[in-house]
Amino acid sequence: MTSPTIAATHADRSWTPWVAGVALVIWVVLLCWLPDPRPLGAPEWAVGIARRVAGLTEPQARFVATALLRGAGVGLIGVLLAIALHGWYSRYATAATLVGAPFLAVTAKYINFGAVPIRPQLVAIVVVAFLGALAGLALRRNRAALVGLTTLTFGLVAWGTSTRVPDNLYEAWRSTALHVLELANDVPDGDEGFRQLLQIAFAYAEDNSHGTDAVLPNRAAVLALGKILGEDNVARVGGRDIDLEDSGRRERLRQRILLGGRNDLSRHYWVSAALTVLSDPQRALTVGLSKELMDSTPGGSGFSFVDMAANATGIRLAVAATRDQASAHDLQVRVREDEYVANLLPSVDGLPEQLSRDALQSDLGGLGGSETRRLLDEIDRRISALPLFR
Repeated sequence: MTSPTIAATHADRSWTPWVAGVALVIWVVLLCWLPDPRPLGAPEWAVGIARRVAGLTEPQARFVATALLRGAGVGLIGVLLAIALHGWYSRYATAATLVGAPFLAVTAKYINFGAVPIRPQLVAIVVVAFLGALAGLALRRNRAALVGLTTLTFGLVAWGTSTRVPDNLYEAWRSTALHVLELANDVPDGDEGFRQLLQIAFAYAEDNSHGTDAVLPNRAAVLALGKILGEDNVARVGGRDIDLEDSGRRERLRQRILLGGRNDLSRHYWVSAALTVLSDPQRALTVGLSKELMDSTPGGSGFSFVDMAANATGIRLAVAATRDQASAHDLQVRVREDEYVANLLPSVDGLPEQLSRDALQSDLGGLGGSETRRLLDEIDRRISALPLFR
């Protein structure tokens, strides 16, 4: 005769893995579709805790809070997989959990990003998913702890996936964009127009820094130029848009403002910069790589390392403009001085363009190939040599 305790344990094992399996499927699907928690959408309470506990600046605290939320979302895959396989009486269950969790996490992010995550992201995803699996294996016999951990993680990540731009940044973004547009008709065509619009936006940011908070107005300046010179759709990443009317005027402005003699490079530059402010540098770079991979398919313009140079430079500008108060003030001063903005794009000599996907794979080894990494590192080196970033 089976004792009540044994029967209860057997019943628990019979339904718990199934519930965890269903939750795992739902969670992986959501990670494929939902936007990552992003710095501007991090809950203010989480940012506040990070600032108080670690003594961080506001931008640093937002980054830390966002990283922890992202880690919770990825780590939950390992926890749920460990529970789901708990009823699988096999010596391979543990190995399947430790291998399967990183695989599912990378797959979900690949679908979400539209491309294989860049190396730092890839390493972080694999490590966090593996740690989540270890936590699940350690806690799976304590149902109360598992339920509490899973519920907390679900709640935190659901809260953190909000990407809505805060009201104070929204107002600063809108006023900066209107100011730039008011003066845009007076700037010349070509690269000089690009330089002058940059200076107009950051001069307005400096005027609104009041000697203290330079990060917020700098964010607004980058977002304004991202909307005006990049793409209108970039605003969707922020969960809200600003009504600037007359989209045709912005399109005409984009056609005559150039970077490196090309208007497409100006667009790459400012879209990447705006995405960096709304998300983070790694996500912005991944979006740029994904766009180039799409271009490398039949009918596209081909993978361009020149485009990637513009993307990476825009990202570097946005990081320098918003990293912390000192960096934000320093960039305002540098943009004001003509000697620092005389050259806003590194040399693109020797950077290949118009590569088909087959050529990218066969000649450079694909995105993960050593030659591709060398070219991207070379782009970073050239950007670091620009006076604006020295």
